[in-house]
Order: sequence, then C-alpha cells, then structure tokens
Amino acid sequence: MGKLIIKFQGKLIGEVSLKLGETTVGRKPVCDIVLDDVAVSGQHALVKTVGVKSTIQDLGSKNGTFVEGERVTQHPLRHGDTINIGGHALIYRDDPNLDAPVLGKRPGVSAAPTGGHKVTTELMDFAQFVAVEGKNKGKRLPLIKDLVELDNPGKSPARISRTAHGYLLEVAAVGPGEPTLNGKPVRPGGELLKNGDIVDVAGTKLQFSK
Repeated sequence: MGKLIIKFQGKLIGEVSLKLGETTVGRKPVCDIVLDDVAVSGQHALVKTVGVKSTIQDLGSKNGTFVEGERVTQHPLRHGDTINIGGHALIYRDDPNLDAPVLGKRPGVSAAPTGGHKVTTELMDFAQFVAVEGKNKGKRLPLIKDLVELDNPGKSPARISRTAHGYLLEVAAVGPGEPTLNGKPVRPGGELLKNGDIVDVAGTKLQFSK
C-alpha cells in the first residue's frame, strides 16, 4: 500500500502510510493528515485507496490541489508523483522496499527524522510568497508553475519564472504603481529572488522564501 512523504518549505516533516478507503487532507484537526497552513482549506483533498491503487481528489478547495504542477480535480497517483497543497509537498510512494523515516501520524505536528534513515528519492520542493502586508496578509502563494504572473490592475504585472539559477522576477516597466523589489524598481532583464526579498504588487507586499 502507498505512502505519502510530507515536506513543508523544503523540510521533511512526516510520513503517512495510506489506509484502504479514504484518507482526508486539510487544515481541520478531524482530517487524517493535518496541514497547518492558511492556504489549505479545512477539508482540502481526499486520497482514495482501493487495493494497491490510490487516487487524489480535490474537495472544492479555494487554492487547489496540484499534481506535478498541474491543477487537478481527480488524479490517479503513480510512484514518485508530487502533490502540492498550499505550501506543502506530498510525495506519493508505492514501493514498500524504499527506506524512509517513520514519523508521527499527523504531520501538522512538528517531528524530526529518526537517526540512521535516509530518503532514497529526490523530494521536490517549491519556493513561495507569503503576504506580509495588504488585504491578503498571511496568505501563501506556492510558486508551483514554471511561470507565475502577479496581477497589477492598470500597470505591469510581476512575472516570476523558475530558471536553472533560481526564481527570476521581471517587470515590463518602472514608475509609480509598478511592482518593486525591496522598495526599489526592478532592474531591466529581471532580478533573481533571494530568501526574504519583498515584492510589492498592487499594494500587497509578498515575502519570498525557499
């Protein structure tokens, strides 16, 4: 039967063995897998397991469920698939011989890997923005897609693209009302984002973290 390895902001926080039937994922404590993240709905998604096969189903969440970067409503899982829910990455594994740390049932509670174990597959994680000022304060925006565009009504949007060197911020114009980086205009050709950078778009300040 399959397992889900759970990471948050690049850190391994838990592993859950899937049960036959339904495994609920969400922010509410009643869920089987609790993700403490404001971008996660109370009851966000459902994993259905029949025999040795599992399927992820979105439960009408506000911010969506993504498999390998694509938003899904229902998707059969394959070994190695990465599910992104809010700022969390859930990696599906169906090979019982692969070794991984065995942690608590509820990954929403802090946990640390036990000694002597290692994860034998590369776990993909994504950078994200956290709104630190503005009407969406506290919300998270995982940078799951290769290109993310932040709307800026009446002005240039901020475009963030994932490159081999990191996340590149580009803006088509500079001036009043245009997006800024750390309070300054974005340089022509764009700038690579660093941990803690603040992008200001349409009055909302977003802090970059990876």
